Amino acid sequence: MAEQTTPVMTPPSHAAPEKKKKNKKIVKNVLLVLVILAAVAAAAWAIWYFVFTEHKGAAGEPIYDTAQIGSIVSTVRGGGSANAKDSASISLAADGVVQEVYVTQGQVVNAGDPLYVVTSPAAEEALKAAQEALVTQQENLAKLQEEMNALQQSRNDLTIRAPHDGKLTEVAEVNLGDPLTSGFTIAKVVDDTRLKISLYYSYAYENDIHVGQTASVSIPATMTTLTGTVEKINKVERITVEGGRTFEVVFVIDNPGTLTEGMAATAQLTDASGSPIYPYESGTLSYYQTTTVATKANGPVEQLADLMNYANVTAGQVLLVQGTNDVDEQIRAKQEQLDAAVQAVADAEAKVAQEQQNVQNFSAVAPISGTVVTCTLYPGQEVTAGTAAVVIADNTVMTVNIQVDDRNRQYISEGMEITLNDWNGNTYLGVVESVAVVGEVQNGVTVFPAVVRVDNPTGTLMGGYYLDYEFATAQSLDCVVVPIQDVRSYTPEGAEKPQSVVYLKLQPGES
Repeated sequence: MAEQTTPVMTPPSHAAPEKKKKNKKIVKNVLLVLVILAAVAAAAWAIWYFVFTEHKGAAGEPIYDTAQIGSIVSTVRGGGSANAKDSASISLAADGVVQEVYVTQGQVVNAGDPLYVVTSPAAEEALKAAQEALVTQQENLAKLQEEMNALQQSRNDLTIRAPHDGKLTEVAEVNLGDPLTSGFTIAKVVDDTRLKISLYYSYAYENDIHVGQTASVSIPATMTTLTGTVEKINKVERITVEGGRTFEVVFVIDNPGTLTEGMAATAQLTDASGSPIYPYESGTLSYYQTTTVATKANGPVEQLADLMNYANVTAGQVLLVQGTNDVDEQIRAKQEQLDAAVQAVADAEAKVAQEQQNVQNFSAVAPISGTVVTCTLYPGQEVTAGTAAVVIADNTVMTVNIQVDDRNRQYISEGMEITLNDWNGNTYLGVVESVAVVGEVQNGVTVFPAVVRVDNPTGTLMGGYYLDYEFATAQSLDCVVVPIQDVRSYTPEGAEKPQSVVYLKLQPGES
């Protein structure tokens, strides 16, 4: 394969064009230097113009002020009306005629000071009617309570118990399920631990026998003599067949366990000289206490003890239990009536208290100490029910209701101190008493109501005054504080928005 050769031509020499290219480069460099010098000169002129020269009336004129090191505080401002923390309004509850007025608007009063006197027959009649209604309700309640007590007693009477210690006698035959009626005799309980005997003595020994005196009691059936005691003396008059006058003496002896009722016995006493005193005739022993046990309600026998003659029982021992029949239902119904009656009495008492207060309001005294804010009464005036007669406000402590939006809620808390000012330039120190936990939406903004307490011992702050408040939300310390008029704005090359600039010059010796 044959190699192909391409001929190469040597270019001719051109000295003039090469010199022209070098000249253009030099010109370009010179222009660049001139532009840089112009920019530097312009900047220097601007600094000199705005800082070191005076141009009164020109835009952008520099102002020489002193910058300081201080704090920058962000605050929240608002306002609210002052109101007395404690106030009292006295209104008339019925029509009447004003007799006397003892206070005027703006007067300072103490609790208990008389305010006015108004006569009102309507109020007095209302009080009388309320009192009569209360008595009726109380009587009804008392009647229902008696009926309830009777039912409760009837319920209790269904359980028959031994009245005292002793033995059962004359026990009736009773079985479970027997439908007993009220008054059915179940048994008798006799106390045979002691026995008693009643003897008659001549009135000739009236002054020789006294209660507590001992005697010798003889029982022929057992051929025993026991010591007895005079328990009772009855100054009756029993005439003997011989025409003698006698009185009754009751003796008591302890039963050794071998004596019983019906045994013949006699008792011998002695007078002060030791001579024996005998009764007119012998008597018979009887049990010291005998009690008949009977049902007191109707009802079937549900429980029954082992009832036997001469079985020993103790006081309170259950002998028999009857069914309740409808007593429990009657008790439940009566309780409902009682509950309603109790409420009716409470309502009637509240009505009396209200009417009493209404009457008192017609001869009122100041309920609190403070300043009379309103007094609409004058002697001879005919007033109608509902009239607000006197309003008293204690201005020693005021409250201001304010609202804080949701952006600043975090900066306020209970116990925090807040500065307030009125339109007179008076300054007050308030303390936050409460701040709402849940906000309220008003006009599309969430606000949190708060209450500020303001002590007002001098009374300069009056109810209805509008107060401006202010409290801090943020604070920056050790800041360079520059007057706002010293701040200038310019737009750097390539920037879209202007920026603020301040030139600061340190004083000699400061760094």
